[in-house]
Amino acid sequence: MKVTRVIHPIGQGAFYSERIECDDHTYNIVYDCGSVNFNKSPKLMEREITSYYKKNDVIDALFISHFDNDHINGINELRRYTSEIKNVIVPLIEQEDFWFYSIENNEFERFYNSLTELANSVYKVKPASEDDKYYHLNDTELKDLTESEEGSFEIQNATKFSIRRSADWCYIPFNYDKKIRLNILKNELVKNGISEKELTSGWDVIEHHIDKIKKAYKKVVTDGANKTSLILYSGGVEGEYECWQYQGRLCYYHWLHHRPFYMYNKEGCLYYGDNDLNQVNILNDLKHKLGSLVERVGTIQAPHHGAINNFNDDIFAINNSVKMFFVSFGNKNTYRHPSSGVVAEILKNGNGLFEVTEEMDSAYIQIIAKVS
Repeated sequence: MKVTRVIHPIGQGAFYSERIECDDHTYNIVYDCGSVNFNKSPKLMEREITSYYKKNDVIDALFISHFDNDHINGINELRRYTSEIKNVIVPLIEQEDFWFYSIENNEFERFYNSLTELANSVYKVKPASEDDKYYHLNDTELKDLTESEEGSFEIQNATKFSIRRSADWCYIPFNYDKKIRLNILKNELVKNGISEKELTSGWDVIEHHIDKIKKAYKKVVTDGANKTSLILYSGGVEGEYECWQYQGRLCYYHWLHHRPFYMYNKEGCLYYGDNDLNQVNILNDLKHKLGSLVERVGTIQAPHHGAINNFNDDIFAINNSVKMFFVSFGNKNTYRHPSSGVVAEILKNGNGLFEVTEEMDSAYIQIIAKVS
């Protein structure tokens, strides 16, 4: 089995793909597909999608971390330039909370309700609950993405997905959404004369109060919907792997003069989306639920484009291995991403860091092969 993992160069956004080659079959997995740069330069996303996928390629699973435009506005392009998207996995959002996500993206409700038009099967991951701490991954049902049923389904947090039941590779989404900030905002809005009934009456009503809502939103919500980002583990279940990594022009030097940059045998990856790792116990809970799989993690996405407020030094203790971090950002972004403090922390702890921008030669590629 061979896995090709690509961190695509699309600027301030996220577009990450994995291609699994197993027993003469090829499977394509995507985590997020969007970019701030898409609005200014639509050809950027089109270029990246068409340079990697052929028109008859199938996307077997699309994981969506959250619903900010810079993570989803390339999905229509992905669908247009591939044959089909079979499965979509997203955080579960209750209808009564749609108003909250519409503040950041007024197209949210339309997008969320149209997911069944995008893919054959839609899986909505329930938020973690207090009861979750009592179960182990071995207790969860294994879902085979090649045998999925048509329709929309709610699934347990940390449900394990496989491409084929016999394949030694899995995907595990985690939803750590907490409604604390949403309820604080709701109470603030009630103080300002906006009833809960109005908030759940659709975008037209929300738009009427949008100035008041945004003012309260900025006051009590520091990171928007980013805490709702779906975290995804991707990696082997058992056996050993060899991993090589390349980035742009660097790979030519290593290929010609030495060999590709050898990454050792930690094939697992944690995609964090725009998550806030300072939520109480999120890293400890993630480590507990992954169990022995956490020792396989060798690659980590720096959350929220390397923003300092979303970073937590405890991420280094998820296992004892040296880890390779990557961060996606636009060269001219106005958010000062990535934070120099985050970059310094990653490097001083002895880890590697790959910066991926809109420049084509910044693409970060890993080639992973099972050896036993």
